[in-house]
Amino acid sequence: MLGLHGLLQNLAPRLQFLPRSTGEREVPRAPDPRRAALIGLVLTLLLVAAGWILVRILGRSAALQDCVMEGRTNCAPVDSSSAAGR
Repeated sequence: MLGLHGLLQNLAPRLQFLPRSTGEREVPRAPDPRRAALIGLVLTLLLVAAGWILVRILGRSAALQDCVMEGRTNCAPVDSSSAAGR
């Protein structure tokens, strides 16, 4: 009787997950610092763009609320493109 260990060795394919050593030691490389800086730049630009859009939306909402609080009834935004065509 082979036992469980011997049976598994005979049935399982021989896989080698690690590359064979060439005898030379590889020098570990430091990660590229430009990649982290580029990711930081992209995230910063996205945050700035999102903040700018949020400020515009909140500004329009504040203007509409100010108009309503003054008691006006015609607070809808005016379409300037139709007035320019006259």
